[in-house]
Amino acid sequence: MPSIATQSVETIEFPCEDWVVTRTPQGELVSVNPVPGTWTLISGEDRRRFAEKGQDIKAFFACPKCNQVGLIHEGFNPPKKLGDTEILPELHCRRCQFGCRIVLKGWDKRRLYCACYETRHKDTLMPHKEYLHAEDENEATKFFWAQHGREVTNLVGIAPAIGFFMPNPKDDRILVV
Repeated sequence: MPSIATQSVETIEFPCEDWVVTRTPQGELVSVNPVPGTWTLISGEDRRRFAEKGQDIKAFFACPKCNQVGLIHEGFNPPKKLGDTEILPELHCRRCQFGCRIVLKGWDKRRLYCACYETRHKDTLMPHKEYLHAEDENEATKFFWAQHGREVTNLVGIAPAIGFFMPNPKDDRILVV
């Protein structure tokens, strides 16, 4: 009976790291010094400059073996779990032929915010809380007002929600806020 060889592909977590970059005096990106086995978001200004050249680049990643830089395009929207990507299909480096499956740690940079606001029902102010994901407080405020109008009498405040995950036998995880 012939034997069948199976190959196990390693899964590697790529953390998000700030990479050292070299720029022109005008601020244009000249080179990057990648950190092997990591990824980095590029700045909004760099994204705009790449877009002007017809390249929609959102982030860079570096091969964990040879440090070859790869590009992640703007349209890349992988499934996420707790801010990280789920395990992604195989990465294959063209330079050193290294292959692995990857998880991009911290891919979703948004935080959970809580908006506290009041509406009026007859002569009574009614308190409300609403949770939303945003990258910062300004974005959370913009998202809040995009969903609400004159029914809001008073926006008391928007701030990061503080919470933690605890195991639940009926569900994978429960967010306790």
